[in-house]
Amino acid sequence: MKRTGFIGGSDLYSIMKGDWHELWLVKTGRKESEDLSHLFNVNLGTYTEQFNLNWLVEQTGLSLSYPETLPTKTIDDVPYQARVDALAEDEEGNHFVVECKHTSNARTMTQMLDSYMPQMHLYMRVYEIKKCYLSVIFGNTWDFVVVDYNHDYWQTVHNEVWSFWCMVRDGIEPDNYSAKKINWSNVNINGLVARDANQDNAFVNLAHDFVNTSHTAKTHENIKKELRSMVQDNEREVFCDLLTIKRDKRGACRISINEGAA
Repeated sequence: MKRTGFIGGSDLYSIMKGDWHELWLVKTGRKESEDLSHLFNVNLGTYTEQFNLNWLVEQTGLSLSYPETLPTKTIDDVPYQARVDALAEDEEGNHFVVECKHTSNARTMTQMLDSYMPQMHLYMRVYEIKKCYLSVIFGNTWDFVVVDYNHDYWQTVHNEVWSFWCMVRDGIEPDNYSAKKINWSNVNINGLVARDANQDNAFVNLAHDFVNTSHTAKTHENIKKELRSMVQDNEREVFCDLLTIKRDKRGACRISINEGAA
């Protein structure tokens, strides 16, 4: 497949990982893209994609459609291309991009969001659709989330892509680049955001008490209740260096001590 003349979703994965030089060789036509058709996991993902989509429809009632052409949009001279897995519409007439993944049961949804948030935002930006379903098979289990488009997050991603594309356009060979981790805590996931509470003195003090009183059941339980009460209704996650509180799909808030904090 020809990969010159545009930036696609998988290219963003490489750009954010810092793999600029290898991608630059491909995008400038100096090197053929690697043939992945012989890899087991690539073929497995191809074969399970339709099942993944069918299962999403069964669980959500969405109606799916499959674009016959690849839409493109040029933003600040960067030619983007969106190869989505599907488009969706719900009973209220709301529209969504759909992205399917198949990964191991060792990975988490947070890790998948971390890896593919730029790709989903590219697709939403090109299609001018504000929400994306991420449907994931984890080994032999399945889950999905709905991701809202966040323009500030997208602009940060786009700035990185623009810098890379200028090198492609001008034939400037990239030097060493490190992975770029962009904070996506303000992106709505299932209608909720995350909050970094490291500057919240009350929360951090309670977090220290929670870690230090794990052996005292009654005191520990009281602190746990107070920490949970600090999670606002619109927040899916509140975290600091010591611990993280995550809200599950049933609304329950679960506290976990970060590795190395105990």
